Amino acid sequence: MDVYRGTAPPARRLSDFTCFVALFPHLIAGPIVRYNTIADQFGHRQHTYERFASGVALFILGFAKKILLANAMGRIADVVFAADSPDALTAWWGLAAYAGQIYFDFSGYSDIAVGLGRMVGFEIPRNFNSPYLSRSLTEFWQRWHMSLSSFLRDYLYFPLGGNRYGARRSMINLWLVMLIGGLWHGASWKFVLWGAYHGLWLALERGFAKRDGACGRSCRGRCRSRSPSRWCCWRGCRFGRRTGQPPWPTCVPCSASARRCRTANWCAARSSPLTT
Repeated sequence: MDVYRGTAPPARRLSDFTCFVALFPHLIAGPIVRYNTIADQFGHRQHTYERFASGVALFILGFAKKILLANAMGRIADVVFAADSPDALTAWWGLAAYAGQIYFDFSGYSDIAVGLGRMVGFEIPRNFNSPYLSRSLTEFWQRWHMSLSSFLRDYLYFPLGGNRYGARRSMINLWLVMLIGGLWHGASWKFVLWGAYHGLWLALERGFAKRDGACGRSCRGRCRSRSPSRWCCWRGCRFGRRTGQPPWPTCVPCSASARRCRTANWCAARSSPLTT
């Protein structure tokens, strides 16, 4: 696709193409390494002790994020989400632990991939930029899994028309892109709903971004309150099919204040301590 669009030169040798396909720091889940970002590096790379040492340090940092932080937080989250009726404080701890788990898990192996690439001479783009410090949902997706966000933008959002056909069309395009992005995360209905949910709030934030008055301020505030950890509700949603369970999801974190919820928008947990 990059060669077809003219954003990257075609590979002159079969070995360059096979090297790109077999590049071991290139992980499916991220960072998403596109050919146009490293095409020139196949013929011109720098191998220095400083770059190798920097790659080793980044590899160790990512490994520590995964082993020391993500796994430990994951054990806490597993206990909380497995509980039938956690109290409010326990539910909040579970939400915070799961938000930390997925961040350190994703950013950890992204750092591992970037470090491995740097050790062998490749400079792979950065994938995370302190996403939990974002002040809006739009900014969050510009900081979280940046290679996926740019991939969806360049190969889905722009071909759909982007924002060239007015605000309404831009909002629809945002929603469609996030819906497809949900499918990228997993072939399950909960990921479809997750993508549709995030796409809805991204579209609303885009639509009300420049509006003044109480309505605009209210919508922008609600979009900001839909913090990144809102996906924790999808971890807690149990799509019950056993006898005695409701046909709609029942959310474990919500059980502290509401036993059942039909959508994550009704969850009692409004935001995560990690984002405040």
